[in-house]
Amino acid sequence: MITGKLDKMDRVVEIATTYNKGYYDLVGKLMIESFVKWWPKDCKLHVYWQEQEPEIIQDNIMYYELYKVQPQLKEWIDAHQDPVYHGWQKSTNSYTWKNNGVKFSHKVFAQTHRIKNSTADVILYSDADTLYHAPPNLDYLREICPADSLCTFFDRPRFRDETGFYMHNPKHPKAKDWANRMEEIYLKDELWGWPDQQADQYTMARGRDSFMSCKQMDLMQYHRNLGLNDKDPVPYSPLKKFMNHLKGQKKLQGKTADDPSVFPSVKIRKEQK
Repeated sequence: MITGKLDKMDRVVEIATTYNKGYYDLVGKLMIESFVKWWPKDCKLHVYWQEQEPEIIQDNIMYYELYKVQPQLKEWIDAHQDPVYHGWQKSTNSYTWKNNGVKFSHKVFAQTHRIKNSTADVILYSDADTLYHAPPNLDYLREICPADSLCTFFDRPRFRDETGFYMHNPKHPKAKDWANRMEEIYLKDELWGWPDQQADQYTMARGRDSFMSCKQMDLMQYHRNLGLNDKDPVPYSPLKKFMNHLKGQKKLQGKTADDPSVFPSVKIRKEQK
């Protein structure tokens, strides 16, 4: 039985995710099913989709066709069709995820739309390869995204932000500025000037660095006594009690990393994002 219904005085928590059809077939559908099973009915999931129209209909699941609600993203992607913007490296004659600015832009623009349009107090962004396995600890989620903080993240020493998990405070005075800054990094093509840092873990971190005067919650520091893994911190944090992030090759489930239906423009390597 699901517990943890919201008290009128509690800060409202909502969830956001995004996927294309390949990702939905691989794991996204399972993610939504796990949300339906474990989350309270008065918590909403906001899904930003591409290609795969909604199948699982629930009163607390809201669907948005990403390119329709973010037309500037589609225009930007259409203007960046050259393989180099999708991670192609001429020097190695191969794709690499670090340089695939187009692929990871979808996650960023899903979050910026949610920040600008949310009426909740807390936004939890979960990658579509996140599976819930127990009722969420809403008190903990509110604790790590306090009302006076702009956002919550794991800033890993060598890899910057773990973007499979992120939290936002849409009621913060700088929330919309933060969303606009993230979009600006793409729409003004800033990201292409950073060596090997076109993935969202870098672009979001650099955007966040523009707001260092605001309080931000770095869970690598908040949970520094827990011995978090520098690459994949979620399984070593209290989040593991109710969510499992199928990071990197964990999600392949027998498919190869080169399967074009799953990863059409980037090869997952043994190194972890």
